[in-house]
Amino acid sequence: MLLVSIFQFKQGMKQEPTLSERELSIARILRPLGTQPMSMEQAHRAAQLLEVHWTSVYRLRKRYLEDRVASSLIPRPNGPREGSSRLDPDVDRIIRSTFTKWFVRQKNLAHPVNDLTAEIRRVCHKDGLPKPSRHTIARRWKQHSEEVAMKLANEPEALIPPGHLVSNTPLEIVQIDHTQADAFVVDDIHRKPIGRPWLSVAIDVATRCVVAIYLAMERPNAATVALLLTRVAFPKAPWLESLGLEVPWPMHGIPQSLHLDNAAEFKSKALRTGCAEYGITLTYRPVGRPHFGGHIERMNRTLMDRLRGVPGSTGNSTKGRKERKPEKHAAMTLREFEQWMVLEIVQRYHHSEHRGLMGASPDSVWQSLTAGTAIRVLPADVEQQKRFLIQFLPIEPRTIQQDGLTLFYIHYWHPVFAAWRVSRKKVLVRYHPDDLSRVYVSANGKDYLEVHYADLRRPRISLADQREARRLLRAQRNADVCEALIFKTLDQQRELISKAQTRTRAAKRKQGKIGKVLTPKVLRGDGKASAPTDIDYSKPVIPYHAETW
Repeated sequence: MLLVSIFQFKQGMKQEPTLSERELSIARILRPLGTQPMSMEQAHRAAQLLEVHWTSVYRLRKRYLEDRVASSLIPRPNGPREGSSRLDPDVDRIIRSTFTKWFVRQKNLAHPVNDLTAEIRRVCHKDGLPKPSRHTIARRWKQHSEEVAMKLANEPEALIPPGHLVSNTPLEIVQIDHTQADAFVVDDIHRKPIGRPWLSVAIDVATRCVVAIYLAMERPNAATVALLLTRVAFPKAPWLESLGLEVPWPMHGIPQSLHLDNAAEFKSKALRTGCAEYGITLTYRPVGRPHFGGHIERMNRTLMDRLRGVPGSTGNSTKGRKERKPEKHAAMTLREFEQWMVLEIVQRYHHSEHRGLMGASPDSVWQSLTAGTAIRVLPADVEQQKRFLIQFLPIEPRTIQQDGLTLFYIHYWHPVFAAWRVSRKKVLVRYHPDDLSRVYVSANGKDYLEVHYADLRRPRISLADQREARRLLRAQRNADVCEALIFKTLDQQRELISKAQTRTRAAKRKQGKIGKVLTPKVLRGDGKASAPTDIDYSKPVIPYHAETW
């Protein structure tokens, strides 16, 4: 209520006119009369002093007794009193309903007042009611917005300033968010632009350390969140080794709380069940509170600003992006981009002064806080780490059929299926999107079996590979998509890639020899080209490969 009072006081100071000598004189005359009933003689005497009719004295005294201050005697402006309305009650009801029901369902309105005016007039015309003016609707909308703001100011969360989320220990609060990188990447073979990757970041609020990142070309989904969380919880040495990097990134452990926005991937069943299993609290950003995730959003902006010097950088201006055409300058593959991002975070950001840490670096704060605080980490056991991963992997319900388990048109088999297929047992299947060669199957929702391809000769593929193969098959109008066709398509694709790589390498080697192989024409003194003299015309002409049909 204190915030509301201060706001109302300031608003009143802005709107109230300055006291004049008239109000001060009236107050000096009426104040000695007290609160007792005023006699006719006192009224006439006060009227002579104020040079007004005696009936005006009663009116002024009534206003003065309502609030015994001189400002209560200031003349009121013409027009309707504040809070009153001359609108038809039905029109007033339509306006309020449009504000509270229709408007909240609309997204990204360019001109709210114009859109509100059109909607209110439409409903009034439909009901045969007089249509209010745009000025009236704008005035009512301003009043409504101030009322909503006052309600928000009275809520407990309003006492916390923006960006002042309090966290005292590492991994107490971890914020997660996604953003599309402001840079194009190229493919591994032809070095052609393939698009802008999606970057998922997890940041520790207490230390401002980035505890994990995940890069992919696909839009973030439930699997993205699962893989990001495993990097939060697991030591990062094996992953960094796979990237060919030898840099220290010690930040890892099981977070106490995750702060997320309201995206669908953050509300998946896999995430909720996994967090419940490991005691991780999920907190979602309240609608209309952008500062709730201020730390992670600021981190994303910092990383995007650092990308401006990278080949293929788009910048943050749409107009400038069209003029520069950054895709033409893209040079890094997704793997190289991931390497660059890791170095940027680990060796630059973690060791730079941070304003939110009073000038200290995130790495130094992490080291000092973890020295006296026990962080919950997973045991150094492969099975324990696998169990953690399984709990967060995407879930698909399935029924065991006569031929076993089918997922994404791929058949899986386990000896226990010989018993389960009799009763057509319903199971939960968890899968790793980067490796479909094995899945994890549970009949009770707790214990999981590792299940492999029914045909163990099949190569390891990812979900992206599988979906691309299906897309090509549909393009070829193959209505019946089966496992054999999928793997056949994948084999063909990989063969094409292998041949393309071979041709690319051969072309690069040959490129340096072109000048030695080709004999240039010799210009005579008259400027005309003469034929080389070292050609043996007695031998038959051998056509170029491109000329052979």
